Amino acid sequence: MTGQQSDRGAAARQLGDALRSLQQQSGRTLRSLEAQVRISDSSLSRYFRGETVPAWGVVRDLCRALGADPAEYRALWEAADRNRPDVPAGTYTAGAAGPSSRSRPAWWRRLRGALSSRGGIAVAAAAGGALVAGLLFALLPRGASDAAQSAKGSPDESGTAGVLVHNVEKKCQKPRTHECALSLAYNPYRPYVTSNSADRVWHHDLLQARCTIANGVTVTDENHKHTSIWIQVTRHGKHLWLPGIRVRPDDLNQLTTILPTCSALPKG
Repeated sequence: MTGQQSDRGAAARQLGDALRSLQQQSGRTLRSLEAQVRISDSSLSRYFRGETVPAWGVVRDLCRALGADPAEYRALWEAADRNRPDVPAGTYTAGAAGPSSRSRPAWWRRLRGALSSRGGIAVAAAAGGALVAGLLFALLPRGASDAAQSAKGSPDESGTAGVLVHNVEKKCQKPRTHECALSLAYNPYRPYVTSNSADRVWHHDLLQARCTIANGVTVTDENHKHTSIWIQVTRHGKHLWLPGIRVRPDDLNQLTTILPTCSALPKG
């Protein structure tokens, strides 16, 4: 076990050192990178220290922002990603947007079966805490209504992923009041304002995510962190949009790795 932990830490630190070296050579500050790649400076610090392994899309964007060829860092990222304690080796295939059905481990298939019904989702949501966090990214079969959905904005894989809503305001993490509600949107390319509000959710609500985009309207939270990543979710039979800033940063990184990119979405 000690050897495995050492391998995990070494791979993550090696990737972090390489990214930090790029940043230092470029002379860029964390704040300037934050504004360009839409990743908080605190998350960037964790990546550079090797405390957290970012999604490949984040590594790619960082390399481009720092004037490096992302392909030269792919092997480092794959080694670190395979050795993450929360992602079993073989869950992801190189170059793929989502998990390979042939390489999913047994626990993944069991979770998929356990959460294949609305009842399973309700049980997971009610359990809360560590149980729900452990089930977050189990793929769920799509229902008949999803299968009939047009190609616009539909994922490339036959599955969805669980995602927990996160409200950074501590005072709003328990009360389900109007003041503490967070909005889902009709369109991720329109301003995140009342006229684009499609439904309300609250902290720790469990939603089904289908796909993501990285170039939506930038949304800033109450801690002044921001991102332009949006997640398409299913809510009351409708496909709506959750700003990525309303998800924990590490959860968002995993979602952008697991889920496909939404396609053919109208802008405006």
